[in-house]
Order: sequence, then structure tokens, then C-alpha cells
Amino acid sequence: MKNTINALSRTLVAATFLLTVSFGAFANNNTDKTTQRAREAVENAAPDDWYTLAKAAEKCIAKKVNLKEAAEWLNKSLAIHESAFNLKVKGDYYVHNLLPKKALEYYSKSIRVGKLEDPSYMDAETQDKILALVRQLG
Repeated sequence: MKNTINALSRTLVAATFLLTVSFGAFANNNTDKTTQRAREAVENAAPDDWYTLAKAAEKCIAKKVNLKEAAEWLNKSLAIHESAFNLKVKGDYYVHNLLPKKALEYYSKSIRVGKLEDPSYMDAETQDKILALVRQLG
């Protein structure tokens, strides 16, 4: 009886391990595509191409993959040129990391920079994100 229980326990542990590895491999295949494409875009971009860096970061943030590298790309993008787009992506990054005050700061800055670059600038999506964060924060 004891041998049967030990054998069943080993089988259960092995099966659990295999399922974990299988699901992990499946998830990594999806994330690897996004990460791979983003890395390729960044590698092929010009050194001063702030937009490609921000776009690659945006894709990773949206898919919730490769966030550390996405943050590095985003910081580099912002160091090259602050635009309404990359500031908004930085806000999205902070929302993902549960930092609503920082997100609000970057979304607001995104709107300000957009208006400075073009007085007729409108970004309803970012305005909606600001409103949602203001409501959340109270």
C-alpha cells in the first residue's frame, strides 16, 4: 500500500511538472513573438529613432511581456525626444505597474506636450484615461 501511494505521488508530481512546463512553453511562444518583433524593430532603428523605441515598448506593455526591456526602450525614447506618444506610453507602463499617480502625471504631460506641438491637438483616449485615474484616486 505504501509503495502504491509513493508511486502515485511521484506520478502526480511528474504530471504536474509536465503540465507546468507545457503551459509555460505555450505562453512563452506567444510572448516570444512580440518580444522578438519588438527587438528586431529596435535593432533596425536609427540611433535617434525615438518613435520605434516607444512603439516597441507600447507593444510589449500591451501584451504584458518583456516589461523590463520595454521600460529601457521607453526611457531611451524619452531621452531622445519627449512627445505626446511616448509620454502616453509611459503612462500606460505606470498603469500596468499599479502606479496611478505616476500614470496620471505622464498622461497629463502627454496632453500638455501635444498641445504645445499643435494647439489643435486632441487625444480623447488619453483624456479618458486621465478621468478614470482621477476617479480611481478620488
